Amino acid sequence: MEKKFNCILLYILVVSILWLSPSEAQPVRIGYGSFGVVHLPGWVALEGGYFLGEGVNAELIYIAGGPQTVSALLGGNVDFVQVYSQPVLAAHLRGADTVLIAGLFNQPPLSIITTPGIEKPEDLRGKKIGITTYGSATDLALRLALKKWRLSPERDVTILQIRGLAEILGALKSKAIDAGVLSPPTDKMAAEAGFKNLVYIPQMGISFQHTTLATTRRYLQKNRAVAIRVLRAQISAIHRIKADKEFASKVLAKYLKIRDPEILSYTYDTGVPFFKTPPYPSLEGIKATLDFLAEREPKAKHVNAADFVDLSLLEEIDKTGVLKKQ
Repeated sequence: MEKKFNCILLYILVVSILWLSPSEAQPVRIGYGSFGVVHLPGWVALEGGYFLGEGVNAELIYIAGGPQTVSALLGGNVDFVQVYSQPVLAAHLRGADTVLIAGLFNQPPLSIITTPGIEKPEDLRGKKIGITTYGSATDLALRLALKKWRLSPERDVTILQIRGLAEILGALKSKAIDAGVLSPPTDKMAAEAGFKNLVYIPQMGISFQHTTLATTRRYLQKNRAVAIRVLRAQISAIHRIKADKEFASKVLAKYLKIRDPEILSYTYDTGVPFFKTPPYPSLEGIKATLDFLAEREPKAKHVNAADFVDLSLLEEIDKTGVLKKQ
């Protein structure tokens, strides 16, 4: 009898959480710095009701560029950010209390796209190359690629800020730039428009911690339980993404404003292998970003990648045994 009563209480508790109205749930603001498949877990967590299911009323706020998104975090305008690692690590090196709590995309799914006539890296000499913003993932990926090709970003090419991925594609079409760094689905759109995929960055052996979920240690001290619920919602979303292509594609279509079924399928198929549960960040990837930062930030030469992360939240969730590793 007591066991049956406890089950009823548990059922009531679960139902009450699932049926929380937005006004009753904990408000949370999450900033993200670009439009791409890397942000799918957050979008699915919102559209699939996983945030509300965890008692969180999440607001997802687009802020163009990783550095600008981290500035919003430090200014208290958002509670969490979904950005690539460099601006979070750079802020930490400058004395901020930023901390990575998850790795949503542990490699850069970026390509360097070129206009007709540019067939090899050497052809980039003297050309204009578009990125989103200085200090962004597109900027880092391009500079690492140029370094491998022994091309100087200062002397051999001109790097231009174009702000957004769609804007980079537009600049290619208008011939304002000769090349640009793009991610799915914009790289596919560029290929269909007749541009050349010069190189897919991961195939060059270039890897760094791409999209992360980050916050501040100050926020975690006061809101650890909220952060765990945000993580649980995103983990549930990743499971949904992997299990339900149709729903995930509808969410992609909504946020990326894509109607072409082929491009949607390409974007989904490209992104899914990168999503892991639990979404632990890559310490090797963080170190790679720090190594690059060390060229301009001497402090980065003498730090430990583990000092920039707090894995205890994911470990706490992982210990419950409810997560299926993928």
